[in-house]
Amino acid sequence: MEKLHFILVWIQHLISFAGVFVILSGIIWALSSYIFYAITGQLTNENSKLNSIRLYLGRVLILGLEFIVAADLIGTTTAPDYYSVGILAIIVLIRTLLSFSLNKEIMGISDKVASS
Repeated sequence: MEKLHFILVWIQHLISFAGVFVILSGIIWALSSYIFYAITGQLTNENSKLNSIRLYLGRVLILGLEFIVAADLIGTTTAPDYYSVGILAIIVLIRTLLSFSLNKEIMGISDKVASS
């Protein structure tokens, strides 16, 4: 039973790391795109470039948060007591609400990008 607990904790950490990696790679891409567009002057001419960067970054943040929420859900199976399960449930709720609000904002940005 202890070996199964170790495997689940290891899987939880791997999935959480994947979520952080997705978020970090998205931030690096968005920042490099923003710097490129700012240096070439395309950012001042077209607002759609900035909106497309925001759209991409929002999608990446949601994907990364989904990985982290999945890792937290796996963490509930390895939690030793109800207090830990309660804390994890609150964290999952906060991250889910954050994902929901980001998704609403992305839908608004994608409507702007589609109309321009």
